[in-house]
Amino acid sequence: MSDIEKLTAADIMTRSPLSVRPEQPLMEAEQMLIASRIGGAPVVEGGRLVGILSRSDIARVEVVMMSLDGQVSDQLHWNVQADGFEHSWRPDFGGFRERVAKLKVKDAMHREVITCRPETPVTEAADTMVRQRIHRLIVVEGERPVGIVSSLDIVKLVGQPRA
Repeated sequence: MSDIEKLTAADIMTRSPLSVRPEQPLMEAEQMLIASRIGGAPVVEGGRLVGILSRSDIARVEVVMMSLDGQVSDQLHWNVQADGFEHSWRPDFGGFRERVAKLKVKDAMHREVITCRPETPVTEAADTMVRQRIHRLIVVEGERPVGIVSSLDIVKLVGQPRA
């Protein structure tokens, strides 16, 4: 049995990870993730894990909102309408873009979170991450998050020099 096969999630997890709240402004959560140089965080309410938020989730929401603004703006800029007359130009539509600033974490988070327990073997955690195509596992005791194992944590194990 190799050294890696003996390790558990508790051995490599980041303890007490940064977390966000469902009612927290999405842009505030994004700034926290960027400032902490992490790609995602558990969403916690009343000490319970209720979701997970990643920077990819935030980017997806922003792209959709910008795309919708662009589609509406394009339609507003059509010079010749169905009635055959040219209509005056109107300014760009920015309603969806403005809405991004009002979104909360709960609007972008995933409610179904893949978790593991502290005693989960690292090899099982890595297998779960590959099968589920995810970059982080929240380590829980009951419904309470106690840590996080990221794909980078697993890569560090493989890349560490062996004694």
